[in-house]
Amino acid sequence: MKKSSSFCLPTVAAFVSLFVLNVASVPVAMAAPVAIDPALPVYQPRSVEMPSDARYVLPDGSIRIIGAEHVQTILEGFNALFIKTHPGFRFAPQLKGTTTAMPALTHGVTLFAPMGREINHVELVPYQKIVGQAPVELCVAHDSNTSHTAATNLAIYVNKANPVERLTVEQVTQIFATGHAKGDITNWSQLGLKNDWTKRAIHVYATPEYSGFGDYMQKHQLGGLPLTPEAERYSDSTDILKHVSEDTAAIGIAAIGRATPQTKIVALASKEGGEYSVGSTEDVAAGKYPYGRYLTFAVRRVPGQPLDPLVKEYMRLVFSMQGQTIIAAEEGAYIPLTAREAAEQLARLD
Repeated sequence: MKKSSSFCLPTVAAFVSLFVLNVASVPVAMAAPVAIDPALPVYQPRSVEMPSDARYVLPDGSIRIIGAEHVQTILEGFNALFIKTHPGFRFAPQLKGTTTAMPALTHGVTLFAPMGREINHVELVPYQKIVGQAPVELCVAHDSNTSHTAATNLAIYVNKANPVERLTVEQVTQIFATGHAKGDITNWSQLGLKNDWTKRAIHVYATPEYSGFGDYMQKHQLGGLPLTPEAERYSDSTDILKHVSEDTAAIGIAAIGRATPQTKIVALASKEGGEYSVGSTEDVAAGKYPYGRYLTFAVRRVPGQPLDPLVKEYMRLVFSMQGQTIIAAEEGAYIPLTAREAAEQLARLD
């Protein structure tokens, strides 16, 4: 999995009969046709004790989970299945937004921290000072391709009138950032466009560096280079796409799946001569799309202490076939992991 911080398939219905535990009773949305890897392990519950002194246990004995609101549906599914396999446990989700997750994890008042993005520097500094080391960021699913409420993958958009159909990741970096070793791309003629396009400067629209999208681009796509000074910054994908739709010389980065009649998505390749993709669900799941992102759960690990057994057992469920089926069943939301990806993430807890 391409995470700098860490770091042919049948459908869901074909494998429900394999489950040791019946997930049909788990409250999730109508199943979508998202493939589930048959090699994912079937969840076999292990005994775990309710911690008596953990700060995430409320006075009534319920377990608090604080974090991003858009994980509510899958979290309800995970919690219901955990309760079914571990009678006596109760959960109290308090999902008010990603910004609430890391402060809660820092002080140990949440079982884990569901995040709509990766942990940023502002959150990491106080966490490390208080806990003693960075948390473990677990990729529990691929981000959504279609949802307007869940965390999403990204796409490069141009105006429908623009002849550009595909770009490499390096070309995108040269367009959106400044200071690239091979030089900046500032005019459409540098991408081979002819005629009137040779006179047109590229108009860049992007999210600010401090935003979730901007932080991701800085860490994973732009090599830490600053955005070009000419970039117009907007925090919302709708605003970016509005400008791209009105400006034939524009290029913007925004949430995937939002193309309008006046805009189109540009196919991306990791390198020249590589395979180009517009970010289909299949390509995202297979790791073929360069701008695919992940839904992350941050886990608290204290230096010199073993990982909380309850956290580890909960994550065994998340990375099982039953857990990934719960993810796949929320129509239009997150995309499940492959067995290899799930095993890699679960191994990070050992």
